[in-house]
Amino acid sequence: MTKRNYADLSIMARKCQMVYTNMKYLSFRKLFLLVVAVFVFAFNALVNPVFAIVQPRSTWADLQNRGVTALDRNEYWIAEPTLKQAMVLAEHSKSKDMRLAESLKELGRLYTIRGNFEEAEAYLEEELSVRELVLGNDKYKCIPTMGSLIQFYINYGTRVKADPLTEEMLALIEGKVDEARSGSFNARLKKGQPLQGWLGVAAPVAIDPILDWAITCDAVGKAYQKDGNFKLANRLYKAALDVKITVFGNNHLSLANSYDSLGTLCLEKNDLSEAEYYFVDALKITQKTLEPESHEAFNRLDKLARCYIKEGKYQKAEELYLSAKNFWRIEPSKYGDEARVTFALGSLYTQEHQYAAALPYLQQALEMARKFNGPDSIAVVPYLRRYAYAMYYLGHKADMEQLQARANNISGPPEPVLKVEQLHAKIDKLSELKDVVPKPADVVSTASMEQLQTSADNAPAANGTSELIQDKPDMERVQTNNTPADNIPANNTLDKNTSVLKDTGH
Repeated sequence: MTKRNYADLSIMARKCQMVYTNMKYLSFRKLFLLVVAVFVFAFNALVNPVFAIVQPRSTWADLQNRGVTALDRNEYWIAEPTLKQAMVLAEHSKSKDMRLAESLKELGRLYTIRGNFEEAEAYLEEELSVRELVLGNDKYKCIPTMGSLIQFYINYGTRVKADPLTEEMLALIEGKVDEARSGSFNARLKKGQPLQGWLGVAAPVAIDPILDWAITCDAVGKAYQKDGNFKLANRLYKAALDVKITVFGNNHLSLANSYDSLGTLCLEKNDLSEAEYYFVDALKITQKTLEPESHEAFNRLDKLARCYIKEGKYQKAEELYLSAKNFWRIEPSKYGDEARVTFALGSLYTQEHQYAAALPYLQQALEMARKFNGPDSIAVVPYLRRYAYAMYYLGHKADMEQLQARANNISGPPEPVLKVEQLHAKIDKLSELKDVVPKPADVVSTASMEQLQTSADNAPAANGTSELIQDKPDMERVQTNNTPADNIPANNTLDKNTSVLKDTGH
């Protein structure tokens, strides 16, 4: 290497060292400036939150809203810790207020949904205690919370706690109603104001706390009725009725809900005359307020007609259904009520053994049901079976078998109903076979014999309605004059997307 080349390399090395030094200096300077900027920004954010990009979301309202939103979305892993944080914030607040009760309520709902009923019960009981503590002497505002807790006790919790709390709640309501009747208490409701309940929902601002009592009593009454405690259910329904009458008078639409509930309760107790009385009042009030062809009005009519049938007052039931046939001449029903009323008439005539009169109604009802629900819907099966039933008694066995086969293809074949004598005959035959050495293919198990014996013991008496008759429709029981038309499609509408019957709640 020449001296010139060596000198050139030395110069190049010094230049590279200078560049590296300058770059190192510039990088350090930039880094220093960046650190200073971050420090200044953070300090300003602490002093003045306006400069903060993201503020910490730690207020009770924010935590509560996030927890409830997560719970409604079934995001339990978010809802549980968030609601517990909200509960802790509310517990440590200087002034005790309803925030703690609201957090406890949502936690109770969360654990109820998840099936942890013991923990849910503790939270819901604590919610009621907090509300009573905060409200002090104004315990009447706790009535909706008491009603919710009673329903929880009946459905999921400690059942023995339900009745004492119900008595306490009823004492508050009945005492206040007595005050209103004596003139010492004035309801602050406008005439004609809607009521949240069976036939509609009022705007939240329109619901007076007094009306919450009636709504609560109706809901708790239904829970007791389902639980089989008819005495308390009756008392609760009547308490709700008294509140509505005190507030609205005797002709408001909301009273129809109470009359309907009381009628259904009496029907379940087999108190038919009392049930008829309530159903008549429910129908009258509903028809005064709503159009006769409305779905709600028809449901009231249908319930009254069914009550008449159970009482054996077939002519009155027929008159009601015939009047309903004219309801939808201008505009069809959105709920398939035309098919229901036509089917009800056909079923009524079959119950009276007037099969020739029943047949055209049943045929027409089947066509309507197919058009409304679709030909392959499970909702069409009762129409097919009842039409086949009438066909058999008119001598059209081939048509009956075809209709039966169609019904079975949709829903599957029904289980045959055997007479007691036939069951005993099978048992006797099996007993004879016990002493004979059977072939492997003919072995009858002891379990099968015990099953037949159990069926015989539990079967109805020989003079009852359950019997198997050759060449008769196997999906029907032979009807007598005392058999109600209990397979008339009732208050069910069809979800066309899922082909599943769902109760309309009326």
